[in-house]
Amino acid sequence: MPLEPKAFDVLALLARNAGRAVTRNEILDAVWGHRHVTPGVLNRVVTLLRQALGERVEDQHYVHTLHGIGYRFDAEARRLDARPVLSAANAGANTSESIVPALVAAPGLNEAVLLSVATTPATDEKSAEPLIPTTSPASLSSIALAAPALRRTRLRTAVVACMLLAMVAGLLGLRHALTSVPAPSPVLVVLPLRVVGANSNETAFADGLSEDLTTRLADVDGLRLISSASAMRAQQGGFDAKQLTERLHVTHAIEGSLNESGDQLHISLRLIETPSGRTLWTQDYDRKFADVFALQQEIAQAVTSALALHIDIANTGAKTVDPQVFREYLELRHVFLTQSDSAATTAAETKLNALAARTPDFAPVHGMLAANLASGFEDDGRDNDALHEARHALDLDPGDTFAHAALGMVASHNHDWGTVKKEYDAALARSPNDQIMRNIIGMWLGRLGYREQALSEFESNYSSDPLSYWATYNLATALDTLGRHDEARHYLDLLPSLEPQTQWRTVTTRWRNAVWRHDYTAARNFVGQMSSLSRLPGEKDEQAEYAYAAVAYAAVTEALLDAARWPKAEAAIAALDAKIGGVSPVRLFAPQLNAAPLLASFEPGDQQPDGKIVWTADFNTLHRTPEFEAFVQRMHFIDFWRSNGWPPQCKPQGDGARCD
Repeated sequence: MPLEPKAFDVLALLARNAGRAVTRNEILDAVWGHRHVTPGVLNRVVTLLRQALGERVEDQHYVHTLHGIGYRFDAEARRLDARPVLSAANAGANTSESIVPALVAAPGLNEAVLLSVATTPATDEKSAEPLIPTTSPASLSSIALAAPALRRTRLRTAVVACMLLAMVAGLLGLRHALTSVPAPSPVLVVLPLRVVGANSNETAFADGLSEDLTTRLADVDGLRLISSASAMRAQQGGFDAKQLTERLHVTHAIEGSLNESGDQLHISLRLIETPSGRTLWTQDYDRKFADVFALQQEIAQAVTSALALHIDIANTGAKTVDPQVFREYLELRHVFLTQSDSAATTAAETKLNALAARTPDFAPVHGMLAANLASGFEDDGRDNDALHEARHALDLDPGDTFAHAALGMVASHNHDWGTVKKEYDAALARSPNDQIMRNIIGMWLGRLGYREQALSEFESNYSSDPLSYWATYNLATALDTLGRHDEARHYLDLLPSLEPQTQWRTVTTRWRNAVWRHDYTAARNFVGQMSSLSRLPGEKDEQAEYAYAAVAYAAVTEALLDAARWPKAEAAIAALDAKIGGVSPVRLFAPQLNAAPLLASFEPGDQQPDGKIVWTADFNTLHRTPEFEAFVQRMHFIDFWRSNGWPPQCKPQGDGARCD
């Protein structure tokens, strides 16, 4: 399995300390030489390792997360003495103790670590020795890596001066021997196709084709894709090859153009290496529009071949669908994935309903409609319609990702968390690299109190979508829930550049983070931004609410500095609550909590990005209230925890739970 050098170094370090907790700081010191790297770097590396090891999110057998500490490698590891390298001929092919492929030793190494997933204990006497790293970080990357499963043998006649990782127990012998460090796994961004020619209004179709190609390539083993949302922002920003590397951390990019004339499509594509900008492959395609399905698969095959990877060329049953229907589907999906403008999404919802009525046999349309209905974006209370559309989509295609997501969201509305998990697992089984699903699952895990697991999902999402507002927002707020406010600030400071028109959500979230960091100068600055938002044109319905909220946040800021000012702040909060007809989240900061109505505001819905806020470590006072214990009971969290594991901050207490 090809691994990035740093990922390999982390694997080597963990394997040499198998069974022992290795703290995050130890890893950062040993592999990077210092701790001044963003936490997302290590998390991304661990994600790459888990993918290479074939782990599923819910089945992490090898690299185990120790919440608040670091990681532990849970597989058998044995250290073997190094001996002179033998050629295949001299190894003795007729003996069961030989290694047929000769493995070249890395200079300066006097030992090797053998990793095995076998359930039987090692018989080598040396297996009892402590596996302490003796190799400097600089030399770790020079160890060669092979991937066999091993029979129990003493391997007396061969030199093993490389890391051997057994991926599947039961394989006989060594299949591969690598004599040099593998190149990092390619990271690819598919930039939206530029529309040329007379039909310059076909941008949505061109963007849809680009997104579809990204989706196809995302399932290629050994290839990581940057999301379409970040790809679009990169193109809009005019990123050159160097900027693509710096901002998206990619190794390759696809760029090209689309020219549509009548029923003919002309697509020109170029695969470039970053940051050099060197062209690796270029191709022109002239096809009839009716051949768009085969064309997309042909392009995917050509790209993966150029990257020395493999894709299964078998296509789905979509070939039998009217290409015009596929075109409309791509255009609508593009709107839902990229647009935040309410007028655009409302128009798309109308078109999606009409398209579903015209195409009873195209599963993706009905799955997407089901997800839209279940999300509550179209109208609240459409769960029955969502269930009908999702079940119809699954009758047509049992693996439809949108349909499974819709069933999970409807179950979430009913606090049926076991069904949520089942449906989300099914969606990921079909599309394990679907970043939208990763985001949805992260919000769900955060809502149930699984803060570390939610963070892991958001880190994975961010690594593939670093220019997305929501990927960045969710990662930052997940860090805040864990009390890692300085790290969260780094990502929160990126939000204004990702959403030029400042959102109320952005300002209030940054205000919370400033308060938790005790930076009241910054908090006052954000209050000033709230005041200006209250006068934004075109928001007449919310204008008064913004004004009341700005007053409340200003009063709370001053009360946090001077407790004598809390009566005035309480009055401002009460005025805001009366204006909005509910409970404002700013009440979480009040010393006298009216916990019951506050917690009730977090009960409904599924897609609440801030549903995880009640689990913030700084709100321990709230967690200790009887109302919070009643809240987790009422939400059926405890039932799910008993079957699927308790979050670290909660423990069983009688029939209930004690959370801290």
